[in-house]
Amino acid sequence: MLFSSVALIALSACGGDKGDSAALPGDSTLGRDLAMAQQDSLAQPQLQDVPPVEPAPVAAPAPTPRPAPARPAPRPRPAPAPAAVTPAPAPALPVTGTIAAGSTLRFASNTKVCTNSTSVGEKFTAALDETVTGTNGVSIPAGASGTFEVVEAKSAKNSNDATTLRVRLIAVTYNGNTYPVEATVQTAATTRVRSASTGTDAKKVAGGAILGAIAGQIIGKNTKGTVIGAAAGAAAGTAAASTTADFDTCLNNGGSVVVTLDAPATVRLPLAP
Repeated sequence: MLFSSVALIALSACGGDKGDSAALPGDSTLGRDLAMAQQDSLAQPQLQDVPPVEPAPVAAPAPTPRPAPARPAPRPRPAPAPAAVTPAPAPALPVTGTIAAGSTLRFASNTKVCTNSTSVGEKFTAALDETVTGTNGVSIPAGASGTFEVVEAKSAKNSNDATTLRVRLIAVTYNGNTYPVEATVQTAATTRVRSASTGTDAKKVAGGAILGAIAGQIIGKNTKGTVIGAAAGAAAGTAAASTTADFDTCLNNGGSVVVTLDAPATVRLPLAP
């Protein structure tokens, strides 16, 4: 701008030439530029002591978060092969069962047992009349052999004396196996019998007859009295023989013995080893 003003002044000083002045208006472009130069020269700069304004710091744009790289989907693992299943062992089949306490067993004696022909501790057998069942399908079949033991044997010395025969069941045997048992005899079909020999009884009767005959002779003094006395003496001898005879208790062959188990009896199944 200053350079334009100086140029203009120089042109004014040097050019009082009208021809030149007249020529200026014809150059419109130059005239316009000169006019603009003059306007710029007239403008006076205004000086202001103002500190430069620093532009406010522009915050850096926040970095755009990068998306995390997509992870490949994990490959499905193949399912493990199922472990071999060992079948559970089959439960062991029972080989024994129990005949409950309180069960009743009925036997028939295989022999005749009397107090005058047996002693304590001797044994005899009897056959089971009816099958007795228990747990797990076990049973004591009819015909099983019961072993009995004599625990008391007492003969009577006269008609007023007591005679006793007591036995107990100690075991049952069947299918080749013997099972000890605890039991109590409830009833036994025993009978009381005279045990004196025929010879002894005859002597007692004969002795009574002799004594009666003698008494008849003394009383009657004749044969009739002797006969009557002998008959009366024989009757007295028979009565004496009956009164003083020994008596026994007998369990006859086939006699019934009924027992009850005091404790459970464990027995094997028929097919168990």
